[in-house]
Amino acid sequence: DVPPKLVAKAVPLPMTVRGHWFLSPRTEYSVAVQTAVKQSDGEYLVSGWSETGDGDALMSRCLSPDYAKEHLAQLQEKAELIAGRM
Repeated sequence: DVPPKLVAKAVPLPMTVRGHWFLSPRTEYSVAVQTAVKQSDGEYLVSGWSETGDGDALMSRCLSPDYAKEHLAQLQEKAELIAGRM
């Protein structure tokens, strides 16, 4: 049983592509997530993108609570580091 994986990418604002971190040194960010689970045939079952929102709201709607907070925190830290280099 392969656990869902999270995908995130830092992009400069303004940007309208759903499913990415939206970060800028002068603005707030929002996040949308998508899960992908590897099937027995090797293909991935990919969910639709969640609605953008804050991490707690997303976690309660679409992520398994046992590991989602840690993953979301790691993704946020990575995205903020990337945004700082832009």
